[in-house]
Amino acid sequence: MWEYKIIDSANAEKGGFLKGRSVKQAEAYLNNLGKDGWEIIDIDFQMDPTMPGGPTHFHGIAKRSRK
Repeated sequence: MWEYKIIDSANAEKGGFLKGRSVKQAEAYLNNLGKDGWEIIDIDFQMDPTMPGGPTHFHGIAKRSRK
């Protein structure tokens, strides 16, 4: 059995966990999800083309084995 998590930076605390943050910060967030056993299975990742390296926004779905 799987459990699922919807990841959407627009719905996170204070306007988004990635809103206005760099690509490196986004990678750190995703790596932390991986450490908790989450695997991203679908993602739509968008960057602001006017600012190299960020800010970023994404939404998607992650899954992990139910404990």
